[in-house]
Amino acid sequence: MEITVDWKQIESEDDFYNIFLSQVKAPDWHGRNLDALIDSIVTGDINSIEPPYTIHNLNTGFAPRHITEFQLKVLAIFNEGVVENRGIKVVNE
Repeated sequence: MEITVDWKQIESEDDFYNIFLSQVKAPDWHGRNLDALIDSIVTGDINSIEPPYTIHNLNTGFAPRHITEFQLKVLAIFNEGVVENRGIKVVNE
């Protein structure tokens, strides 16, 4: 399974959550904040699509400036999923 996040297309945190949560088939009640993302990625057993999967981060260097701090936090959470051996691979392009 492959999940794609094109950071060039993300103008807001809501854009990110719309793109990511739809791809992992998150439940309607899934939170739209970093704590909920940690629960979803690192802890698991929340979404219909669970690891193993690969997260492709496209255009990481082209994210709008106003979203870069959020982007760095999200990428750290993705990497935490890798470190916790959840079956997640992360590719940054």
